[in-house]
Amino acid sequence: MVISDVGELSALFFRAAEIERKLPRAYDLRARGYWPEVPPDPGLAYGYNEVEVRPGPASAAEVTLWEHAIGLTKLFEPDEARLVWAAAHSAVGRARGPAWRRIAKQLRCHPETARRRFERAILGLWYKML
Repeated sequence: MVISDVGELSALFFRAAEIERKLPRAYDLRARGYWPEVPPDPGLAYGYNEVEVRPGPASAAEVTLWEHAIGLTKLFEPDEARLVWAAAHSAVGRARGPAWRRIAKQLRCHPETARRRFERAILGLWYKML
């Protein structure tokens, strides 16, 4: 995969976080015994309620992209990798990008500092790839 600029590199991790949500879980939580949900209203049992649209399974091309992002993660320092993946996962489904305030609480720093550390980590990876 050819990445032509730093923006595409950060977009790769954001896309990989979206793909990771499509992948099957490491272990199936439904395999344990449980009592199935019973709708409170019998009218809802026939599918007359709102439909929840879920993402489909990941394609082979998406899995390859995800594996490429995982391979690039090895070039980060452990703290940088944790920050980049936290930012990528917090950006999934958000129009405004990563939730820097929430990430900063995990890092115990200011949100702007967390964003600058993220940018520094991505830029450092870009220079390692050259």
